[in-house]
Amino acid sequence: MDDKKINIEELLVRILENRAGSEEIRYFSKWMEGQENRVYFEKFKKIWNFSAGSHASPEMLEAGVRDYRLFMEKSLKSKMRVTLMWRIGSVAAVLLMILSSVFWLRKDVPEVSSGEKYVVSSGREVILKLADNKEIILGDSLNLSGVAGEWVSINKVDHRGIVYRLKDSMGIEEEELSYNQIIVPAGERFLVQLSDGTKVWINSESALRYPAYFGKNIREVEARGNVYFEVAKDSTRPFVVASRELTTEVLGTRFEVNTYGDRDEVSATLVEGSVRVGVGSRFVVIKPNQQFTFNTKSGTIKVNEVDAARKVMWKDGILVIDNEAFRDVVWKLERWYGVSIVNETGLVFTQSFSGEFDREDIHMAIESLCTNLNITYTMDKDRIILKR
Repeated sequence: MDDKKINIEELLVRILENRAGSEEIRYFSKWMEGQENRVYFEKFKKIWNFSAGSHASPEMLEAGVRDYRLFMEKSLKSKMRVTLMWRIGSVAAVLLMILSSVFWLRKDVPEVSSGEKYVVSSGREVILKLADNKEIILGDSLNLSGVAGEWVSINKVDHRGIVYRLKDSMGIEEEELSYNQIIVPAGERFLVQLSDGTKVWINSESALRYPAYFGKNIREVEARGNVYFEVAKDSTRPFVVASRELTTEVLGTRFEVNTYGDRDEVSATLVEGSVRVGVGSRFVVIKPNQQFTFNTKSGTIKVNEVDAARKVMWKDGILVIDNEAFRDVVWKLERWYGVSIVNETGLVFTQSFSGEFDREDIHMAIESLCTNLNITYTMDKDRIILKR
């Protein structure tokens, strides 16, 4: 391909949307050999993921904008120059258009004042964001007494879980609901038990927005990324999950929603019970071991038979890869382990991969991948480089 004719930001979009041709993929692999390019692509991908879909939460978008601004400031201070054909101004315009369109689609959501913060996260910590916009890092030695307010208490189970408990339900019906949010970074997962007894597992690069206590008529939460629910039964109050394009309605059941959108698809998978899931006005009731999938590009809906228990093994610390392409495997491993994987082999891999990998053993996962591809790797902290 002719470097002079390459618009790198458009190429990155095609790479992220799985629309790039073989020649473009080869060009992209060569481009990624530059360290500055790799740094830039990680920031670009992060903001792209944050901005995907009109249901992105304002908190996630703010985080993406904040990270992008920091990256640009550091780049300018160090006079960083990306080696191939991309222009900072045009890329910034693309990202601002993406973010602006999402904010416009969410213009009905009132802004929240910045407020005082307990701690500002700068690493791989799980964040609890309160209704007053305060942020708490959910670390090992945290005391959450008095945090939640008048009607509920929050108890810490361990470094990967918290429990909400109602102190007194009297008067709640007259109160405006108070929303909290948990944001989980790459390489982590987290469990929260809501005030009604529902348990929610939140996977890497995912988030859950929920009321500290529910009203008398409905239980409604918002999920982004990959989230698994064990919903407490309550015949008088349906449980509704809004997740990007999907809406899932249940009374009491076990199911997963996945809105990562890696292959232009969002899905809901039922483990137990019955759920009504749909997009817009199109709803389908699915049964255990069925998966509802919506293609965000074509607008098509399909329901497939799956091994649901295997699909949700991640909540127990096991990543399942099932006959998946190289790029999809890389994205999964990056999220699961909180690392960056760079392909410096110059090769295009067309094989499909399957396997199960423990959260605590990143070396086994990478060695298995490299053995299948007949390549090697080096690891520097959270950066893995694939080599011939």
